[in-house]
Amino acid sequence: MLRFGQHLIKPSVVFLKTELSFALVNQRPVVPGHVLVCPLRPVERFRDLCPEEVADLFCVAQRVGTVVEKHFCGTSLTISVQDGPEAGQTVKHVHVHVLPRRAGDFSRNDDVYEALQRHDKEDPPDKSRTEEEMAAEAAILKKYFQEN
Repeated sequence: MLRFGQHLIKPSVVFLKTELSFALVNQRPVVPGHVLVCPLRPVERFRDLCPEEVADLFCVAQRVGTVVEKHFCGTSLTISVQDGPEAGQTVKHVHVHVLPRRAGDFSRNDDVYEALQRHDKEDPPDKSRTEEEMAAEAAILKKYFQEN
């Protein structure tokens, strides 16, 4: 099991792991393919990562972005870090949101940030995906990384 802030993450929802980072599917995605990339070390704030962790985190985010954009038929990506409570961070563990985007997925393009702000605070629990749904998506995404 990996730790993501106060949460224990089952290996079945993790689709990529490096020496310093891991990527997992999101329990409450804002758009299809919305995933998270986290450092293995549970660090609350971005400033507390060492340079090697920052480099690995963003290299993994780049690799993951390429895959989710392709797999979910996106044409662009939103990559976001909410660093601290006033920035909207709800899990006290640095993480990068990677969201595949397409034309018209939000009526106003920047509404994605409002959706990110709300998605794990205001959405009712029944909007959460099941463990089985998350594991199925992770298994599909994992295959992209096994080919390399």
